[in-house]
Amino acid sequence: MLDEEKVILMTKMTAFIDREGKKNDAINTYFKSDYVGYNIIKSVISATIVYAICLGTYVLCKFEEVLSNLYNTENLLSVGRKWLIYYLLLVGVYCLATYVIYSVRYTKMRKSMKAYYGNLKKLARMYEKKD
Repeated sequence: MLDEEKVILMTKMTAFIDREGKKNDAINTYFKSDYVGYNIIKSVISATIVYAICLGTYVLCKFEEVLSNLYNTENLLSVGRKWLIYYLLLVGVYCLATYVIYSVRYTKMRKSMKAYYGNLKKLARMYEKKD
């Protein structure tokens, strides 16, 4: 005869695996610092691409102004510093947001996996008690 408590627990665990298990399993293979660092590197690359696209669009729209700044070396340095500051600001915001988001995701994943492993131990104790 089936033990109703075991069936409920196994159903809960199966639902967890179907819902979050595969995604959490991929995250669980990393240490927190590695997981967050990897995603920060990806966000720096993404921010650089976004900035290059925005800068390219700006150059295409204001081509005459950009060309006049190229011939004026004093103005060129100030414009270059301004663009560099914008780039560093964008990358800094991206990195900060990435750090917060992926740290929270990792913490939530660890909490849910801890609950899953707790249920697994509880199920093992139920089977041991039966024997």
